[in-house]
Amino acid sequence: MDIWIGLIAVILLALSFTAIRYVKRKESTEPGEPPSRGRSSALLAELSGAEHENHLSLLENRTATEVMVPRTEMVYFEQEDTVRDCISLFRETKFTRYPVADGDKDRIIGFVNFKEVIAEYVTDPVVGSKSIKHFVRPMTRMIDSTPVHELLSKMQADRTQMVMLINEYGGTAGIVTSEDIVEVIVGDLYDEFDVAEPPLIQQIGEVHYIASSKMPVAETAQLLRIEMNDEDVDTLGGWVLTENYDIQPGESIEHNGFLFTVLQMEDHQIRHVEIQRIPEPEADHSSESSAAIVLAEPHNA
Repeated sequence: MDIWIGLIAVILLALSFTAIRYVKRKESTEPGEPPSRGRSSALLAELSGAEHENHLSLLENRTATEVMVPRTEMVYFEQEDTVRDCISLFRETKFTRYPVADGDKDRIIGFVNFKEVIAEYVTDPVVGSKSIKHFVRPMTRMIDSTPVHELLSKMQADRTQMVMLINEYGGTAGIVTSEDIVEVIVGDLYDEFDVAEPPLIQQIGEVHYIASSKMPVAETAQLLRIEMNDEDVDTLGGWVLTENYDIQPGESIEHNGFLFTVLQMEDHQIRHVEIQRIPEPEADHSSESSAAIVLAEPHNA
């Protein structure tokens, strides 16, 4: 009898927990709350909780420039582009959100969520002849020196997943998405459309590395245990250009016992740098040339 009473109690307890979970789930999807968010925003919401403060500490010493997509790599639409034109670019890049520009990258007027564009186009193909500016949403703007944890808080408050970064001159420095921030904490996230990129730095020998130009200067200095001036730049590529703005592929910079060689460039943007220790000159153990022996001339008395 006691066994049956215990079994019934367990069943009732399980049903109670199920009911509580159902009520909470229903409350979380009430009108006014977003019913579903992407993988990045869901992770952001989870990581922003107090129980994950130790993870967020990884963001404390980073600025927005360290996680952004720089303007040279931005994929964007022109506001007068038709939806059909944008679909062609979407097929190549397969992003969800795109900045929209009025003439150039320094005049970003907002962004579009391309899922919305595709949904309307499928419903009404006439939409294909409309300009993309009809789908533009306002875009949050922040200075590029903003600490990442402040940027994260702003994105959470504005419920946005893309922010445009402005440099000190008012021009576009780049963009940051929620996924860029999450990847600082949990590592790279890939979906079925992403092509895995090589790591920021690869060791190919003893004190011999191939590094991406995006490698933070501070981390490079820490790895090599040397001093590198990073007051004005954040990335290894930027540091190399400050040392020699006219550097070309195959050329090198010597610094604190290391040789930094540019392996690849596109236009004037460095892509990869080879780092290796400069071998110390071998000590010359050969004996000095013997002093000449002077023979005294015979002394004639």
